[in-house]
Amino acid sequence: MLSLSHLLLLLPILLLYLLVRRILTTLFFHPLSSFSGPLYLRLTSVPLSIISVLRREPEVLLSLSKKYPPSTRAIRISPNLLFFPHTSALKPIYWSPTHNHKGSLYGTGALGPTSLFSTISADDHKALRKSLGGSQWSFSYLKNEQESRIDNLVTLLVTQLSNLNPQHVVKIDDKLAQFAADVMTLLTFGKPWGFIAHDRDEKRLLAAFRESLPFFGFAARCTSFRELFLASSLMRSLLLPTLDDKTGSGYLGAQAKLAIAQRERERESQLEEENRVKDYLDYTLDARDSKGNPLTQAEKEGQVTLLIQAGADTTGTALGATLRFMLQHPDCLDKAKQEIATAEEKGLLSTPVLYEETKQHLPYFVGCIKEGLRLNPPAPNLFGRVILEKEGAMIDGVHVPQGAEVCSQSYTVGRDPELYGPDAEAFKPERWLGDDEKHKAEMEAASFVFSMGPRICLGKEIAIMELYKVLPEIVRRFDFELVEAGKYVVLGGVAHNRGFKVRVRRRT
Repeated sequence: MLSLSHLLLLLPILLLYLLVRRILTTLFFHPLSSFSGPLYLRLTSVPLSIISVLRREPEVLLSLSKKYPPSTRAIRISPNLLFFPHTSALKPIYWSPTHNHKGSLYGTGALGPTSLFSTISADDHKALRKSLGGSQWSFSYLKNEQESRIDNLVTLLVTQLSNLNPQHVVKIDDKLAQFAADVMTLLTFGKPWGFIAHDRDEKRLLAAFRESLPFFGFAARCTSFRELFLASSLMRSLLLPTLDDKTGSGYLGAQAKLAIAQRERERESQLEEENRVKDYLDYTLDARDSKGNPLTQAEKEGQVTLLIQAGADTTGTALGATLRFMLQHPDCLDKAKQEIATAEEKGLLSTPVLYEETKQHLPYFVGCIKEGLRLNPPAPNLFGRVILEKEGAMIDGVHVPQGAEVCSQSYTVGRDPELYGPDAEAFKPERWLGDDEKHKAEMEAASFVFSMGPRICLGKEIAIMELYKVLPEIVRRFDFELVEAGKYVVLGGVAHNRGFKVRVRRRT
C-alpha cells in the first residue's frame, strides 16, 4: 500500500499528466484540431473570457480576421468554438432551421431568469416566441399606437437640451441612454419611469444592467468555469444573481417581479385605467402557450426582465454612437443638416419628426444611422449556434463536425471588406445611397446588428423608430460642439458609450 508521502509525490505527476493529456487532446485529437487559430485560444476558453472582461473582444476578433488570409473562412477561438468573420457565413449559420440551437454561453443564468433571448433549445424558443410575438412588435403598431407617446418624450428631451447653459458640458451619451430607457419603460409598463424628467438613472436600470455584464461575459465564454462551478446547484446559489441583490440582473429581476405582481393585482381588482393603451406587460400576461395555458411565473419574469435589460441601454448606445460619428465627420453632419433644412422648407417634416418622414425624405440621414449601427453595433455578442446534424454542416465552404459551436460577430462582419470594400472601416453614409440596388440589397441582407433569422431581436423596430425620430430632431434643433468623443466600450458582448461629452446650443 502506498504511503501518504508517496501519494503526495504522485499527485503533481498526476496533475501534470492530466494537463498534458488535455493539451494534446485539444490540439491534435479534437474534432476541430484541423482549424486555424491562435494557440492560446485553441488550448482553453479562459483567454477568450479574459479578453471579454478586459473589454477587448471586438478589437481582438477583428484583428484575427485580418491576420489570417481570406481563404481562412473559420477561426478557432476556443476549444469547441469556430468564429466566422465574413458576411457570407451569416445566412448558413443563422437562417438554417437546423442550426437554431443556441450555444452553451446562453445557459449561464448570469443575466437572470431564462427569457426568450436565453432559451437554448430551438423548439422551446419557437414555442415561446410564438406566444410572445405578434403585431405589437411591428412598425404598424408602433406608428399607430405608440408614436405620439414617444413624441412626448422627444419633445421633453428637446426641452431639456434647450434649457442647458450653452457653456455647460453635457454627457450626451447619458442623455440618450435615459431617453431610450424612458421609451422602453413607457412601452413595457405604460408610463416612462422619468429618466429624462429627473435627469437620472431611475431605479438604477442602466447601471444595474451594466453591472451584470462582467460576470455574464466571463461565465458565458469560460467552459471550465461553467463545468466546474455553475454545474453545481450549491455554487449556482452562491454565484448567480438573486432577487435580493442590489445590483445587476438580480436587482432587475426583482423589479420585473414587482411590476408583474402589481399589474396582476390591478387586473384582479379591476383598477386598470379606462382606455389605457395596452403595453408589453399586458401582452406578456396575456400570452398563451400552444395548449392555451398562461406562461409560467418564471417565463413572465424572464420576459419582463429581458424587456428592462435589453431595450434601454442597447438603443441608447446606438443613438450615442451614431451621433458621435456624425460629429466626428463634420462634412457628413453638414449634409444631414442641409437635407433636413430642404425637407423642412418643403413642409415635409412634422414636429417632432415622424418615423415615416425620416424614412421617406431623409435618405442621407438614414445612411448615417445605418453606418453608425454597422461600425458600432450595440450588441456585438458571440451568438453561438450548435451543429446538431450527425453528418455535420457546410458553412461558408467549410465542413463543421457535429457538436461544434459556430458563431459570428456584428462588429467584425460589419467591417468585412468582401462586402463593404477596401474602405469598410470608414464612416461613409453614401455607401447606402446611389444606384447600385443589388449591392444595397446585399448590405441590408447582411446586417447583423439585431441578429437575424428565427432569433432576430424582437424589439428591432422599436430601436429603429427611436433612431429615426430622436436623432433627426436634435440635429434639426441644436448645434453640438464635440468636447470629448469618449469611447465605444464592449463588455460581455454588449456595448455602451462612455465619456461622450458635448456643448449644446439651440439654433434659432
